[in-house]
Amino acid sequence: MGIVGLVAIGFAVNQWLQPDSNPTDSPKSSVVVVDGQCETEGVSLIVDFGSQSELQSIEKCISNYNDTSWNLFDAAGLSVTGTSKYPVGFVCRIQNFPTESKEPCRDMPDTSVGSWSYFVAAAGASDWQYSTWGAATHKPACGTAEAWLFKLPSEDLEEPPLNKPKTSVCPTN
Repeated sequence: MGIVGLVAIGFAVNQWLQPDSNPTDSPKSSVVVVDGQCETEGVSLIVDFGSQSELQSIEKCISNYNDTSWNLFDAAGLSVTGTSKYPVGFVCRIQNFPTESKEPCRDMPDTSVGSWSYFVAAAGASDWQYSTWGAATHKPACGTAEAWLFKLPSEDLEEPPLNKPKTSVCPTN
């Protein structure tokens, strides 16, 4: 077997050992994250811990991003936890809120504790829409905004966040 064959085998083994890598994905190193919502290009991400939390809301602008809403948290440097039964089926905890002592995140999120509501705003839009997508299947486009708002059991899950989304229309390639 020649050098070309060995290189091809090495490449194949490397790809097999890294099943999560996809050569069509943009490299993570090209993602740019800044505090605040996007003023121009990018995806705005807002995390609001709700009316009863003392935690400050988080706003991030993530540019050069091409992946799911679930992975947007990681790209923004934020932690997200699903449930043991549905690891990426439900957002149970963001930035360790609610704490594990209040919400163990085993099965479905415990609505008696509260739960995260997910909102999206299309490019160029000025209002939030309650999302019917799951974070693991939705891929935000450049110019859009996403918000996660922790709601207490007595609060309307579809009532949007008070912070208005900042969206833009990104140039097409």
